[in-house]
Amino acid sequence: MDADKIKQFFILHGEKFVVGIVVLAAAWMVYAGLQMPNMLDEVQPERLATDANTVRSSIDEDHNEQILPERKPQFDILAETARKRTPVDSTAYKMPHLLERKTIDTSIRRKDPVLHPPMELRVDSHIASIAMLSRSGDYALKDLEGAEALEVVEQEKPRPRRGGRRRGAGMDEMMGMDMGMDMGMGMDAGMYGEDMGMGMDMGMMAGGMGTMSATAAGRRFNAKNNFGFIATPKDSMKPVPTGAWFISGTAVIPHQAMAESFREALQEADGYLPMRDQPLYFNYEVQRADVSNKPVEELTDADWVVRYTREKNVLEAAKLWAGYAKEVVPEEYRDLNVTAYIPPILLVDYTDFVTHPLIPMISRREEQMKAREEMMKEQEFGIDDLELAGPGASGMPGMDMGMDMGMDMGMDMQMDMGMGMGGMGAYGGMAMVEEDPVEYKLMRFYDFASDKDPQTPRPGRKYVYRIRLAVVDPNFPANALQQPKISTLSGEVYQRVSKLMEAAEADNDRKGHFQRWSEWSEPSPSISLPTFNDYFAGPVEAPRTKVLTVEGKKVEYSPDPPTAKAVNFSYNTAYWTVMPIWMESITPGSVLSYEGPAELVDPIDLVVKKVEDAKVTSQTTVIDLEGGRVLPMTGDSELGEPGMMLLYDENGSLKVTGEVNDQEMYRIYSFAEERGL
Repeated sequence: MDADKIKQFFILHGEKFVVGIVVLAAAWMVYAGLQMPNMLDEVQPERLATDANTVRSSIDEDHNEQILPERKPQFDILAETARKRTPVDSTAYKMPHLLERKTIDTSIRRKDPVLHPPMELRVDSHIASIAMLSRSGDYALKDLEGAEALEVVEQEKPRPRRGGRRRGAGMDEMMGMDMGMDMGMGMDAGMYGEDMGMGMDMGMMAGGMGTMSATAAGRRFNAKNNFGFIATPKDSMKPVPTGAWFISGTAVIPHQAMAESFREALQEADGYLPMRDQPLYFNYEVQRADVSNKPVEELTDADWVVRYTREKNVLEAAKLWAGYAKEVVPEEYRDLNVTAYIPPILLVDYTDFVTHPLIPMISRREEQMKAREEMMKEQEFGIDDLELAGPGASGMPGMDMGMDMGMDMGMDMQMDMGMGMGGMGAYGGMAMVEEDPVEYKLMRFYDFASDKDPQTPRPGRKYVYRIRLAVVDPNFPANALQQPKISTLSGEVYQRVSKLMEAAEADNDRKGHFQRWSEWSEPSPSISLPTFNDYFAGPVEAPRTKVLTVEGKKVEYSPDPPTAKAVNFSYNTAYWTVMPIWMESITPGSVLSYEGPAELVDPIDLVVKKVEDAKVTSQTTVIDLEGGRVLPMTGDSELGEPGMMLLYDENGSLKVTGEVNDQEMYRIYSFAEERGL
């Protein structure tokens, strides 16, 4: 057969071979299965169940006699039982600030606690950039061209001092130093930081701005000198700078006195509930009056207009501002319901106008820890001073104090949480009140100028402010479930509360009725909106002087006036940012105005921009300059007196500003580091 016939044979009969192989395999498996033994002949289900039950029964039988030896007690069980039933002395385990049930005298009725009004109201005025929300993120300053790098100023090396001059110039220089010190000590150190010089259209000198590296997009302002809010996008909104021309105010609540008045009125009365019967601050209201043409003593209620409330601050922070600035006051000295959020002020330091002299800047815990650290530094310990720890010892000095403080803080936190929930969760007559309340809590507010507000503060006008606060009425609380029984109220309180109940029932809501308001604070000192310029004094260069003898008296004479450097810290209302102007040659009689090219700081990305046609209009005039003369000191280098400037501003006020107090701001906004100064 040839190959083609063999191939054709397998194509026609291949499947028959496959079927035959499958049939043979199946037949073999059937045969092999028939040869297997029958399992039922060897294993029966009934026998398996019987064997399992037998094993289980043998396991369940008690085998203790075969395994465990006989045990005999080695002690008197009855005596030991009696000993263990003896109460343990709890003195070593006693904890401070336990919840102790008070004995209530049902004959004492609930009174209305005295609400102390806010006190020590302080006001200040400002103009600054503030971060607001925008969908586009576009603003005029963003499109300006970046500023070029500044030239480095070469400074003269200090001249060596000659011995004869050191010896001979003492009296004259000492007299000059005394004059400078007298001039400075007679003025308020902070006066020149509040009332700025007037006017401005745009402005700055060709010299001042930024402290950074030069890039293709321009210089950048040194981030370490950015003392304000750092703006970041919020959801789909972007921050943009806008102007904030406003008056701010701070006051304090006499919280300790308030807590004491609540205790006196409610703690011993029937129905006392600690979480409800304590000062729960809820709201505040600020009013303003114009005193430009009327003294404070002649003001009537019709002269006062409402300018700020808790609700307005919350809406600004949530809807308008691009966030709010970092809080600087410790939590225990503020309350969210009466301490307004800090606006997102850009570039400048906002600490001064959001704090108060009566409010500490560190918490009581930090203050105590700091005091203890100082005490520990002063004490020297030796091996003989160490003692073995007794029962209940904490393991390290001062730990007991820390534990007490920690528990107090925990109690305060619980109270704060309860306050936020309307006082819910308090337990019957358990005394859970603030044992050691802080003396004061902070209140703050703002009055922003706006063209859209018919009551906006206006430049050139003088205003006074007053403020009051509201607490949750302990005798008519927001939570109806905490309403004290009518039988526990005194007669006067019952008459007041019954009217509130009728009003709430008519409105079908307690909202607007449970707030109890304090009296108004005393009016603040008068204040006006600030001008658009402030001034930071720099060094003064004293002229050469001659000593002439006139009719037997020595008189100093100088043909040239002294010169000084300063920064006109101007605010540009066209671009809503600062525009510092470095003035290098100021003399007595100089008017601090400027026209020409200028630089501005973008408060969002800190890029320094430039404008060519800036104009700053100021009527502030330099009256006199002091300082710059060589101090009579030993050594090879000369040390000059610090510079001081006497200014006459647009408001007709005399101000003294000095190099010592202004040094930081002068160096930042004259870009001293960038200039190599």
